[in-house]
Amino acid sequence: MEIRDYLRAIRRILWLVIALPIVAALITGFLIERQPSSYQANASVVVPAISGNGVSQSAASQYVSTFKDVLVSQPVVSEVSQKYGIKASELTAGLSASTITPSSNIIHVVLIGLHGQNLTGAVREATVDTMNAIAQPRLSEAQSEVSTSQTLLQNADSAIAAWVTTTSNPAPQALYNSVQTQLNAQISILNEEKIRNDVAGEAKTQSFITLLTQHLTTDGMQLQQYQSLSNAKSAAIAASDHATQDLVDAQALIAADANPTTVSTVNVGRLSKLGDVIKFAAIAFALALIMMLGLILLLELMRAERRPRTASETEQGAFAWPAPATHASEAAKSSSAGPRDAWRASASPAAAAAGLGGNGNGHANGNGHANGNGLSTGSGSGQTGVRTDDPEQQEEAGRLLRRR
Repeated sequence: MEIRDYLRAIRRILWLVIALPIVAALITGFLIERQPSSYQANASVVVPAISGNGVSQSAASQYVSTFKDVLVSQPVVSEVSQKYGIKASELTAGLSASTITPSSNIIHVVLIGLHGQNLTGAVREATVDTMNAIAQPRLSEAQSEVSTSQTLLQNADSAIAAWVTTTSNPAPQALYNSVQTQLNAQISILNEEKIRNDVAGEAKTQSFITLLTQHLTTDGMQLQQYQSLSNAKSAAIAASDHATQDLVDAQALIAADANPTTVSTVNVGRLSKLGDVIKFAAIAFALALIMMLGLILLLELMRAERRPRTASETEQGAFAWPAPATHASEAAKSSSAGPRDAWRASASPAAAAAGLGGNGNGHANGNGHANGNGLSTGSGSGQTGVRTDDPEQQEEAGRLLRRR
């Protein structure tokens, strides 16, 4: 089969080649238009990591990335689904979050759903729950720190109380200072007595100084022990204060998430389906056109295989031009009535008059003698005439005519 045969077949049913893709596109567009309309609601929120704590931009980018993942997580989706009666699968498919630029600290949350659903409330709830879910680990960590620091503070207080019970010294620093003051006073008295050369007073004062020195040594050791316990208590108090502050910040962050001014929502309304209709209608048109062209090509190839081929077609191939004659009657018509093909040999006028004038019963009007099957061979002019209804004989006669 030649390309021009394929184009000729397309031209014969050109209306069908154009009509079917158009019908397919119209049906596809109609079906899409008949689908339930989609509605959209948006929510905007400022990244708390930027607005609340003033941390680095990389932390804000990490917060946005975490926000996108948590937004469609099972806890958030389940809570919103139970509260607003929207299927979890629809929430997962309809929720999305993005920022205008990678460095932006404003998150835009989009929820696409169906008519009759409270999309504005659902998108707000999803946004708030997502921020709470992100802040929850921080709150839990702060609560754990508070609990740990309180335990440490209780242990420090218990250790100090046990030490006081054991030493009977509730104020070791004050006792140490008092003994130290007394010792300094006795040393001054001893010096005066030495100046006065009061030997008896010197001995008595020296004995008292020795006793005070022993007490001061004992009190100094107790003071060191107490200072160690006191330092542990001070560390526990500092940890407790820091944990308490973190807990307050986490609770304030969660409280701020629920503030009506934190999340702003917009009800976009019904979404246009024109873009989807045009896109899918064009796809349907292209597919139908390709299928029609492929079907025509397949039918032409099948018809070419069923059609009998002459010897000249076998020799010259499918791309021979001009196409060889397959019937002797067509050769006769083309040689007698129609214009002559410049690429095909034709019989002489005498042969045409003699050989083609047979009466169809096996006799020719020329000089030749006809055989029984209608083929006559001229002896005078050397031409051949054909008059038969047998296709094989017609093909043989046509081949002989072309060879001459």
